[in-house]
Amino acid sequence: MAELGLKKKEIDAIEFAFDVYDFKGDGKVDAFYTGDLMRACNINPTLKTIAEIGGQTEKGKKVLTKAECFPIYKAAKESKDQGGFHDFVEILKLYDKNNDDTMLGHELFRLLTNLGEKLTKEEAKSLMKELCEPEDDEGFMPFKPFLERMCAAEK
Repeated sequence: MAELGLKKKEIDAIEFAFDVYDFKGDGKVDAFYTGDLMRACNINPTLKTIAEIGGQTEKGKKVLTKAECFPIYKAAKESKDQGGFHDFVEILKLYDKNNDDTMLGHELFRLLTNLGEKLTKEEAKSLMKELCEPEDDEGFMPFKPFLERMCAAEK
């Protein structure tokens, strides 16, 4: 694993996740679970990336050994395809209670501080103050302007 440049913490995470998805205990994981396995290791590949690194859309087509998971992890980690504006809009629509492209500001704050690359409370407050439109009287804010500014800042 050293030749792949993986840290001990990453190797331990991959081994643990592999063991969780090795349902039969035979040292093999169905490639259908590649995305879940990577997400369990704190990598968030897109479906496109999962397909490129060997993931399958149907169970039983391919199996992975633990040794095969290390280069797959590295490829997923190094992938630049982390989703774009439209992917993020679809995610935030899950929080759009009024079907009007708005969400509660405190829910965005919770997402920023609890999922993916977690921000500190101070970082999340600062980011929201800089990039978000003001909340209305009921605490709702439009999320598309936030995402547009966020995605523009990434470039």
